[in-house]
Amino acid sequence: MAKNSPNRRQQGMVRKRGNSFQVIVYAGIDPVTGRKLHLRGSSTDEAEANRILRKLVAQVNAQRHAKTRASLQTTIEAWLDTHELAESTRETYVEYAANHIYPALGPEPLGRTTTHVLERFYAELRRCSRRCDGRPAVDHRLDGPHECREVRHKRPPGRPPAAGYPPHDCAEKACRVIECQPHTCRPLAVVPIHVVDGVVA
Repeated sequence: MAKNSPNRRQQGMVRKRGNSFQVIVYAGIDPVTGRKLHLRGSSTDEAEANRILRKLVAQVNAQRHAKTRASLQTTIEAWLDTHELAESTRETYVEYAANHIYPALGPEPLGRTTTHVLERFYAELRRCSRRCDGRPAVDHRLDGPHECREVRHKRPPGRPPAAGYPPHDCAEKACRVIECQPHTCRPLAVVPIHVVDGVVA
């Protein structure tokens, strides 16, 4: 087994698997999915595997110490403040950024918002505008505690009878039923991609 320094061992490792040496380097948390990211490599030569390890560790460190530490959200807000846009266009950009970009990537340093990260982010929005995890869910119509199914009964005009309203057939009376619906994935129809691309470029 290849021996690594304590710091390098924390970030990555080389392990023997069959006739090859596998290299695994921890690269942080994926801002899009929230899952751990690992860079990987392999070689049948142990010395080459250690060279791959050093290269991947250096790559991760360079990414972590990117020149700019400004967040993507701060940079987009500055871009919107300094670019001449029609008011309706600006409002659309602000809405898309607040609803889709900032929750997923807003706190990320600009230097870590790579093309690969953006491509996967756009792909998720094209799959589902809410970037769901694919499991069954409910699209609630209200925030906070509420009844997911509400029946608005049709009542005759005037004050309620002292004894209360008599039972009735909601279908016959065409009472209105309002309920939260099962989630259905819908792609985001329009994504102002060039806003993000413009500030990252």
